[in-house]
Amino acid sequence: MIYSKKSGEPPDPVTVRIEWLPDGTIKPLAYWTPDGSCYEVKHTYGMTQLAFLKDRSVGIRFKVRAEVVETPDSDDDLLHIQHETYLYLADNWFCGRNFIDNRYGHAGKEYISVTLDVFPTMDYELVYFTVQGMRYRVEKTIAVEPRGSFSAGGIGVWHKVEARLVNADDNEDPNPNKSGRRLAAVYFEVNKWFVVKAA
Repeated sequence: MIYSKKSGEPPDPVTVRIEWLPDGTIKPLAYWTPDGSCYEVKHTYGMTQLAFLKDRSVGIRFKVRAEVVETPDSDDDLLHIQHETYLYLADNWFCGRNFIDNRYGHAGKEYISVTLDVFPTMDYELVYFTVQGMRYRVEKTIAVEPRGSFSAGGIGVWHKVEARLVNADDNEDPNPNKSGRRLAAVYFEVNKWFVVKAA
């Protein structure tokens, strides 16, 4: 379950955009509340791993300062208001424990940064990934299967996707006359993401 919570108020289920970094840590970027408002995370004050969340297993709690950047309300005065809140990612999947690094390390893996949209149901969609300094926008997920790489080993979840190269600061294709969709295999391995290095 993914939700935000202000002090003294009930939990509010949200959709969260997170960046999953190559070292296995998670950085919240933005979240959307049920009314359609979008909040951009401006600062993360702290993260508590394995936070005990009553009846919701374990997970991570982030204390963040967020700013309203989009709202269905017609009052523009609500935009750019900042507030502090907690974001909870309540599931073992997000606990930050990694028990395979020393046993399953392989020179053929490149651990990468991946951006995900994670929904209150714990479903997720890949949005971006970065390989060798190049950023790709995922346009379609073709298959998701529980397996590791045949050549680089490991365990986890294999994602076959169609992706397009985009600029680092926007979604524009840097070379629209030559670039196109590319098939890619992206693997999730316990709490890190990797691709197989080119031979």
